[in-house]
Amino acid sequence: MKTSLLAYAGAVLTLLACDGIWLGLIARNFYRDQLGALMLPSPNLAIAALFYLLFAAAVVVLAVLPALSTGSIVTAFLHGAILGLAAYGTYDITNLATLRNWPVVMSLVDMAWGTALTALTAAGGYLAVRFLG
Repeated sequence: MKTSLLAYAGAVLTLLACDGIWLGLIARNFYRDQLGALMLPSPNLAIAALFYLLFAAAVVVLAVLPALSTGSIVTAFLHGAILGLAAYGTYDITNLATLRNWPVVMSLVDMAWGTALTALTAAGGYLAVRFLG
């Protein structure tokens, strides 16, 4: 139980820090430029918090715990990357298939970011257990 909680804390902190930098600094205007009027003036923080909490739990179960059982951060990165591509790909590809004028470039960038973000999140959870556990 302690291992899972520590992995979860490491994953959540990594997820929030990395996505905060991405959304707040690096890609700040990118999504607004791509989505225009579809974006809210400011995000719904309660819904965003729900996503982060649920997604971090999925990362721990599907990437961090398997990596800890093999003792390999590479496993954390790979499982995290696969999960990120599947999760973000589901969102972006579904939007491409169902929404009029959904920007292809936005989907490609978002899927690449989701893959990298989830790999980093899994590594953060793994490292939290290895160094603090």
